[in-house]
Amino acid sequence: MFASKSRLLSDRISYQLLLLRNKGSTASCVHKSTIIRANNTIRYFTKSSITNEKLTQKQERAKKLLEEQLKSPYRLIRWAAIARTEQFQKGLTKYLVGIYIVFFLYGGYIMRKLFNREKELEALLKKDDKDKNQWEKLREKELDKDQKLRTRDELKLKQYQLLKEEYGIQNFDGIVIEDYEDTKHLVERITGQTLKEDDAVLEQFKKEQQVPNILPPRDTTDFYDSKARKYDSDIGMEEKIVFMGSKRKWLTSHCKGDVLEVSCGTGRNIKYLDPTKLNSVTFLDASRNMVEVTQEKFRNEYPGFAKAAFVVGKAEDLIDLDKKNQVKYDTILEAFGLCSHKDPVRALKNFEQLLKPDGRIILLEHGRGDYDFVNKVLDKRADNRLETWGCRWNLDIGELLDDSGLEVVEEKRFHLGTTWAIVAKRKGAAKKKEEIGFIEKYIGSSVRKRANEFIDHDDKIANQQKTDLPENKK
Repeated sequence: MFASKSRLLSDRISYQLLLLRNKGSTASCVHKSTIIRANNTIRYFTKSSITNEKLTQKQERAKKLLEEQLKSPYRLIRWAAIARTEQFQKGLTKYLVGIYIVFFLYGGYIMRKLFNREKELEALLKKDDKDKNQWEKLREKELDKDQKLRTRDELKLKQYQLLKEEYGIQNFDGIVIEDYEDTKHLVERITGQTLKEDDAVLEQFKKEQQVPNILPPRDTTDFYDSKARKYDSDIGMEEKIVFMGSKRKWLTSHCKGDVLEVSCGTGRNIKYLDPTKLNSVTFLDASRNMVEVTQEKFRNEYPGFAKAAFVVGKAEDLIDLDKKNQVKYDTILEAFGLCSHKDPVRALKNFEQLLKPDGRIILLEHGRGDYDFVNKVLDKRADNRLETWGCRWNLDIGELLDDSGLEVVEEKRFHLGTTWAIVAKRKGAAKKKEEIGFIEKYIGSSVRKRANEFIDHDDKIANQQKTDLPENKK
C-alpha cells in the first residue's frame, strides 16, 4: 500500500518536472507524452489533446450561444447573430462582388458624363461670344466651375429645357428669356399658342420650379428713424444665436487706410474696428437718428480718433453728395444694407466709382440660400420680414454683384447659404498677393502656361497647313 502511494507520488512529480522542462517549446509539448500510473492504470496525456478538448468545448459554447441569440426576442441581437452565421458570411462575398460591379459601372457612367460635359464646354469656349445665343451662354456658365450660376440663370435653363422637351423647340437662336419671365407668357410668346390657365404641363412646371417672391423696394428711412434707439436691443439676441459677431469681425478685419462704411446703422461694427490700421473713417446712413447713435458709440469707444466723419445720406446718392472733392477710399464696407436700398445695383456702382484702384469692397449681406427648402421659407416670410425689419432678405446677392460689373475676389456663404461674405474689386484691377491661392498661384499658372503652349502649337500647324495649300503656293 505504501509502495503504491509512493509510486503514484513519484509519477506526479515526474510529470510536473517534464512540463517545466518542455515549457516554451510548443512542438515538443505536442509530440512528447507523459505516462502516469495510477491504480495500476497507465494514462497518456499530451498538450495537443488537452488543447483540442478545450477548443471543442469553446466551439460548442459559442454554437450554443449563437443558437440562443438567433431566437432572441430582440431584433438587433438576432441581426448580429445572423451576421455571424457561416451561411451569411458566404453569401456576403457574393453581395460584395455585386456591389463592386455596380460601383464600377456607375463610376464608368459618371466618368463618361463628365467627359461629355468637358467636351461640350470646350466647344462652347471655342465659339465667339457674339455668335452664342442666350441658351449657350447660360449652358457655358453652368458647365464652367469658375462661373457662378445665379437664381435667375437656373430658372432660365429650366424654361429652355421645358421648351425643348414639351414643345419641341431645338434651335434657340434669337430667343431671349427675360429675368423671372412668367412661364405661360414665355411659351405663348415663343410658340404662338394660347394656353389654358390650368394647363397640365405648366401646372407641373410651377410645382417643380420655385419662382422667388421678390418684393418691390421701398424707402425705409422713416422706418429706421423710428427704430434707431431700440434697434440694438431688438436685434441683439438674433445675432447672438447665429454667432454674427464672428462675421462682423471678418468684415472689419479688411478695413485699412481710408474707410467708408455705408448703411452703418447704429454702429454695430464699431467695437470690432482696429483704429491703428485706419487713416480716416466715414459713416453713412439714410437715417439721421441711426447716424447719431453711431457717432455716440464711436466717440465713446475711440475718443482720441480725430479723422471720423458722420454723414446722413443714401448709398444711391453717394456720387452727388460730394461732387467737388470726390474722396477715394481704400475700403468700402457694408453690413446688411443692400436689402434695404431702393436701387442696390446703383449703390454698388457708386461704391466702385469711389474706390481707389487697389481698393476693396467688403460686404456682409443676407440673401437667398443654397437649398430650395430654405428659400421657400425666405419667400414665404418675405412680407413679414419687410414689415418687421425693413429689409428684403430673399434677394440673390450674386445677381446684384453681376449687374453692378464688380469682380468678386472672394465669396463665402454661411447659415445654409443665407449669409453672404463678399470681397469685390474694380473690374480689371489686379489681385493682391494674399488673395491668390496656392493652386491658382503655382498649379493653375503652370496648367495655363502648358495649355497656351498647346494652343500656340495648334495655331502654328494650322497656319502651316494653310501655307502648304496649292492655291497659296501659286
